[in-house]
Amino acid sequence: MAITTDAVAHHPMIETSAVRKAEQELRQYLASTPLAGAGNVIAVSGDHGTGKTHLGVRLVQIAHAESPSASAMYLDVASDQFTGLYRRFIANLGREGIRARVNDFYADVVADSLSTGTTVDIAALVRNREIEPDDVVGGYQMMESALLRQVTQDLKDELSSITDNQAYATALALLLRPGFDDVVWDWFNGSAPHAALVERGVTHRIDDEVAALDALGVFALLHGRKGRPFVLVVDEIDKILTGRDITTPVNKALQRLLQVFQAAGSFLVLSGLPEFRRELEPDVAQRISTVIPMPPLLAGQVSVFVDLAQRRESDLPYIEFPDSAVERMVKLANGNPRKIISLCHALYRTAVEQRRSAVDTLMVEEAMHDRAGYVTTDEVTAAIRDLLVRENISYSTDQYVGNRDSFVDFWIEAGPDSGFAVLVAESVFTGDVDDLVIRARAVRSARETVEVVLVVANVLDADAAQQLTAHVLDKPVRYDPRSFTEDFQPLLRSLRQRYTGSPLDAIREWLVRIDLANATTRQMMEKLDRDLSRLSEETSNELMTLRERTNVVNIVTNTYPGDDPAGQPFPDSVAEVFHDALAGLDRLGYPDTLFDRVLGRAEDASEHYRRVTQMLNRLATKGVYEAAGTVSMLRRWITSFSNAAASWYATESHAARRPGQARSRLDALCRTYERVAETMPLGQIAPLVQLVAEGEADPIPKQISTQLVQRQVTEFAEQYRTLGGKVREMVLAELSAP
Repeated sequence: MAITTDAVAHHPMIETSAVRKAEQELRQYLASTPLAGAGNVIAVSGDHGTGKTHLGVRLVQIAHAESPSASAMYLDVASDQFTGLYRRFIANLGREGIRARVNDFYADVVADSLSTGTTVDIAALVRNREIEPDDVVGGYQMMESALLRQVTQDLKDELSSITDNQAYATALALLLRPGFDDVVWDWFNGSAPHAALVERGVTHRIDDEVAALDALGVFALLHGRKGRPFVLVVDEIDKILTGRDITTPVNKALQRLLQVFQAAGSFLVLSGLPEFRRELEPDVAQRISTVIPMPPLLAGQVSVFVDLAQRRESDLPYIEFPDSAVERMVKLANGNPRKIISLCHALYRTAVEQRRSAVDTLMVEEAMHDRAGYVTTDEVTAAIRDLLVRENISYSTDQYVGNRDSFVDFWIEAGPDSGFAVLVAESVFTGDVDDLVIRARAVRSARETVEVVLVVANVLDADAAQQLTAHVLDKPVRYDPRSFTEDFQPLLRSLRQRYTGSPLDAIREWLVRIDLANATTRQMMEKLDRDLSRLSEETSNELMTLRERTNVVNIVTNTYPGDDPAGQPFPDSVAEVFHDALAGLDRLGYPDTLFDRVLGRAEDASEHYRRVTQMLNRLATKGVYEAAGTVSMLRRWITSFSNAAASWYATESHAARRPGQARSRLDALCRTYERVAETMPLGQIAPLVQLVAEGEADPIPKQISTQLVQRQVTEFAEQYRTLGGKVREMVLAELSAP
């Protein structure tokens, strides 16, 4: 989204040290006269829900409240590349906003031409934009073509400090000429340059990250010109900077962009998760003057916030939030502003519904438990089981290792009189500590050497965790599906290393491996039998995919059902481009077989339950279902584009051998596809790519590298987004062939 107008904040701003520091930096910038080289680049870093977005919007509001209002913009990153950020930026500026900046140059050129003789006063009015330059040029019968040539030259001189590419100056100046609006605007939005632009030296596209960053710098320089303050807040920058390898040219372009903001006297805020700063090259990081971490909220700050928020709504009942309840809330939410604000709303509603005049600590705990995400202990035990299988660790479940208090969810035998126990709890508050301590002690007393790990599915009270630390290994583990593997796997490996070295260990490990090998052999034989019986089903699924792509196949064989028999057959080379796009998509994310097998198993109930639980847990990974919907839409767009291209080629390719309406319709078709491609959230398909890459192996293979998945997604995104331009180029190449 892009926010460029003032909006009343839904919540009062909580005055933290980060808020005060960021506002101070901005107010100092706005209070001083913007000078070349006096810009500022700051970074705001914090975890999810720490108030980064709220602060970013607040900074934009402060800039807009200036008199006169400063130019300010908030952008949140919606894609995983700088090209997507640039397109949101350019769409937000709008063609009128860009033309206004170019008109500033035109006004200066016209004013310079009138700066002598009797027109000196008129020149001052034009320079101050009290009179439009077009009105003066017509009234004084000035030579417009010469003035526009001077505008082009001035733009080239101004932009030469940041780019050697004179195409930007040429295109910007053309906005002052009638009839060029659409072609220039399309080029700024990443389309291939129109013939009218190519004739004037504009030959490249703004369709890669380096070009996008350079173009961002051009517009930043235009906005910061003549001492005009310009504030840009880029939120969630971590989406672009993390999870992939950024090439050296892109890093250099990013460094140039930060230099441009400083040189132009503009104010840039980069906001995101803390890890984004670790991904910056040293040359880029040193351009950031100030780093502002978002701190957790303190109880006193929350009390002030609650009071202010309620006094804003004076017609509603006032509910007391005692210090004890606020302190409990802050501890349970770890000071996270988003969680605390959400919790405050829930507590207020509960108090009003129950006709209470105040909240208490018990209400806080109940509300926190209700809003924790409802992770079941079954989900947690399934995740632990998958990890143990992945690490090739033998285990038993749901057993008593000693007396009646010694129940464990998982037991790992480490020796004749030693072991490792995993306890799973739904939520842990201070009132649960005594029972858990009794249980941990009973388990420890059952063997000479026992380590106990506690995994908590939902709420883990910080005070309770502290009290339990002495009774469990390390500290209790809070289950988070996004990071549980990273949290728990090192613990398992360290324990396995700790208990190796006994003379019997090698024999025990050998026997365990033989047992596992035998079990694996049996499973493979059973799986082979099931796979043979499912062969026809899988073939049907593959045929379904082929039917979806029938039109593209028909294109290659020149039997497209919509073709005129007398029309031109679609070139094999172009049809192959569509085939490659569909094949690439299927390789990345075609989960149909995995989905079908969840309900189509023919095995004993316990094994079926285990496998289904495993698959459902993986399907429940955040974003998988959204990714599946996106993949379906991607496949449909590619197929529709191939159909439309084939129809055009069959009926209009002969006429398109020369420039004219037929070729223009091809351009429009490809541009339409490119615009569609830009709207597709391609970064969202990563969870499905991860799922398909892991397959249905049992045990699940070691975690597929996030960087590898992201690289595959990025490569496909490039293929998908450039498909329109590639089809156009190949079609025109075919038509120009002798």
